Amino acid sequence: MSRDEQVERNRRLVLEAARRVFLARGYASASLDAIAEEAGFSKGVVYSQFDSKADMFLALLEARISERAEQNEQLAEQLGGRQLAEAVPALALSLRRAEPEWMQLVMEFRLHAARVPELNRRYAQLHERTVDGLASVYARLHERAGTTPRYPARVLAQLELAISRGAFLEELAHPGAADLPVTEIMSDLVLQTAPPAAAAAIQSADGRESDAR
Repeated sequence: MSRDEQVERNRRLVLEAARRVFLARGYASASLDAIAEEAGFSKGVVYSQFDSKADMFLALLEARISERAEQNEQLAEQLGGRQLAEAVPALALSLRRAEPEWMQLVMEFRLHAARVPELNRRYAQLHERTVDGLASVYARLHERAGTTPRYPARVLAQLELAISRGAFLEELAHPGAADLPVTEIMSDLVLQTAPPAAAAAIQSADGRESDAR
């Protein structure tokens, strides 16, 4: 194994160990010592790969965002119309229920990062990728149908994320809230079209947002 291959292998093993420790203990209670022990390395090896615990988490988050974006892209290639509008939030719901610890971890880190300007900036950059990916899927849905969404595609993406996280918190407090019709609500919002008089204004707003980014 070459040196570069060894470095890449060590990085992968450290990240895998960090993910297990984060999910088991939460972000605040996870330590570099615990991650190093889980990975079977010294702390020196861990520090040779990452500068901090936050760097490890952000690397895991970036990988998760890329994975989800690829899954949504595959749905967009295979489906359209109502099927696509239902499939995207349904996928998010199924993943959240399959591994609720990950959503808890992301929320914990998000609150922590909000108090640390540099971490907040880095998290926000990654979050923008999530919003942009969802917005792209919903924009294409309407482009194929020759319609204009009632709300700009970026707003729809932000609404989906907000509804998804809010529903998750309700489920934690009240398990019966798992029956909230999140997928149906979101798909109905996505499929709503703008009246002709409003369509030009929405398209113009989308254009201004693109220019700003």
